[in-house]
Amino acid sequence: MIELYRDSGLEIYEKSHYSNREHIIEVKQILSWYIPGNKRILDIGCSGGLHALEFAKRGYSVTGIDIEPSAIVLARKRSSAYRKSGFRIMDIEKEELRRLGKFDFVYSIGNVLSHVRKDNLPGIFRKIRESIDENGIFLFDVLINAEPFQEEIMPGKNEIQIIWKRELDSSTGRVSMDGTFLEFGFTQHFDVWGYTIEEVTGMLGSSGFGNIEFSEKLDFVAANKTKNPISLYFRAEAGENI
Repeated sequence: MIELYRDSGLEIYEKSHYSNREHIIEVKQILSWYIPGNKRILDIGCSGGLHALEFAKRGYSVTGIDIEPSAIVLARKRSSAYRKSGFRIMDIEKEELRRLGKFDFVYSIGNVLSHVRKDNLPGIFRKIRESIDENGIFLFDVLINAEPFQEEIMPGKNEIQIIWKRELDSSTGRVSMDGTFLEFGFTQHFDVWGYTIEEVTGMLGSSGFGNIEFSEKLDFVAANKTKNPISLYFRAEAGENI
């Protein structure tokens, strides 16, 4: 059985999502508004390290963490030429981020946090806040619980060839998803969580974050303007640590 984020499934994941160098474009979009200088960055759910190493290539000091050992093995193999990068296995639901030190920028993209148990997410936000320096920024995306909910998502022209079928329990935010990867001929099932915008902003605020914005695009050109998104990027500044 193939598992999308580990071993042979990790290769399929990367070919499906990043074969056209999408990770480079995404890092450039982030750096269109975030210009940290030579500061510390944390990538939560780094997988094989594609995004983290793009930051490292630009001279930033980057730490990547992921729960999947085979992903960290791949990231470490790729990082041998970049002394300002480091990767480690970590379960953010069970372990403390503070032992990694302080960071100026923390990000988690690819809907990583939608895979976290919903009742654990507020605690994870607090852990992240404790790991960010004053005036630092937290960037992440999650699936959105909104009506009308898109139950089938078909690939558009020039998009990755995946058909998504989804079911939402709007009262809890539980999302059941099946992704059919057409090129590779297999279907992967996920049970994940979707959130309302109000839920996310409320959790961020109570965790010590402020100046919260959301956008469908990583460049945040059209921040806080959306109709019916599948997922959203959120960015927030570290306020008073409570």
